[in-house]
Amino acid sequence: MKVCIFHSRMGTEIGSALRAVLPELDIEVVTDTERDPPCAGELEVLVANTFPPGMLGRCPKLRWLQLTGAGTEHVPAGSPPKHLLLTHAGNVPARAVAEFAWMGLLALAKDAPTLVRQQRAHEWKPPSARLLAGGTLVIAGLGHIGQQIALRARSFELRTVAITHSGRASPLVDEVRPASHLPDALRDADHLVIALPSNRSTTQPPLINEAAIRALPHGAVLINVARAAVLDNGAVVRALQEKRLRAALLDVHEQEPLPPDSPLWDVEGLWVTPHGAFRYPQEAADLSRLILDNLTFFRAGMPLRNQVDLPRAVDS
Repeated sequence: MKVCIFHSRMGTEIGSALRAVLPELDIEVVTDTERDPPCAGELEVLVANTFPPGMLGRCPKLRWLQLTGAGTEHVPAGSPPKHLLLTHAGNVPARAVAEFAWMGLLALAKDAPTLVRQQRAHEWKPPSARLLAGGTLVIAGLGHIGQQIALRARSFELRTVAITHSGRASPLVDEVRPASHLPDALRDADHLVIALPSNRSTTQPPLINEAAIRALPHGAVLINVARAAVLDNGAVVRALQEKRLRAALLDVHEQEPLPPDSPLWDVEGLWVTPHGAFRYPQEAADLSRLILDNLTFFRAGMPLRNQVDLPRAVDS
């Protein structure tokens, strides 16, 4: 069975981990992800995150794609065959992203960016801090990342409300509301964390739009760890400039890397971070364990972990 690890950053480490446990497999590591791998015509299993447009359709023997991230919105651009098995990374990145979101919630509640600036300026002033406890956290999206964010909320004594497409109840939060009731849900939000999937219903137009931002109470905080396309960034900037939002953290951006001359760098109250919420030192090792499990299941003809319905991913 031909396996290709197609990843610029973690390919070598994941490949070594897989070869150590499954030396009988033909495993090829490709770190140049700008063009099709040399083994495209023979590979049956592909471990990747991004790939050139149409590449999946140029792999005639491909049977299974294991993504190293949680999102699947980019898969259709690869022209996947209809029979392809599709799995994502599940809780491997979700835990790290959830911790990052909580870093933002705590830092913005305690006015940490101001404290850092004051230290550099040698200024001794008390921060504009407030409690998380007793407030309301709205989580837009309750997939792997949203669930991990919600799991940590009870430790901080927050009331949690999730916004989902279906509005089905969940034991992880105090309340779930459907996306059709978004403005009403946001009117009570002290904190909004966006963890939505990127699909037609969340991006065309952005679900978190101008009306949604205006529904937030004065002094609310917004954090986006989803995709840039689900949020109207212009509405966020206007809300910060008009002092309607206390602060915002954006880890995802329409253009990445964010250009040095982007006006976002200098918006007061906006914390810009370089799309790294998912990263941590053990990421490749944890992904390798997940992939090894799925390789075992795949070879045995068993259901795979974090399997996604391909037609739904393509049509979303």
